[in-house]
Amino acid sequence: MMRFYIRKGNKDDLPFLRIMLYEAAYWDSTKLRPLIDEGLGRSDLVHLLKDWGRPGDTSVIAESDDGKKIGASWYRFWTQDNHSYGFVDSQTPEISIAVKKDYRRKGIGKALLFALTKEAKSHGIRKLSLSVEYRNFSRLLYRSVGFKKVSDTGGSWTMIIDT
Repeated sequence: MMRFYIRKGNKDDLPFLRIMLYEAAYWDSTKLRPLIDEGLGRSDLVHLLKDWGRPGDTSVIAESDDGKKIGASWYRFWTQDNHSYGFVDSQTPEISIAVKKDYRRKGIGKALLFALTKEAKSHGIRKLSLSVEYRNFSRLLYRSVGFKKVSDTGGSWTMIIDT
């Protein structure tokens, strides 16, 4: 069994969040992946971590026993005019999550989601949202921790969890 721990993220974790955003965006191993800078330059991705550290930005980081960062989950608040795919409303922050390939299917993603949900609840946040392509097996993880599908748009599901 893999041993790891979850800690609250900070501004110094931004480079790792970028790596995890890349992993989340290019999850499909059957498709060719661009280099990270090119991939994160996509118009739908470029703003997702811009100005990280604004009020409400929250992350949790999974680290192995030897201190390697192996996964992350975070949320941000968005507006009707500036948001990502899982936007519901301006009071519901949207989650992003990723785990490095070699560390998947070891309970890390579930632990990250539980930690992030607990963090949200401690800040009085009532719901969290996310977007997942219906072909992405991560949707099963999201359902297992309590996310429910609220809409289906162009091959992606928007899901919500009550904290």
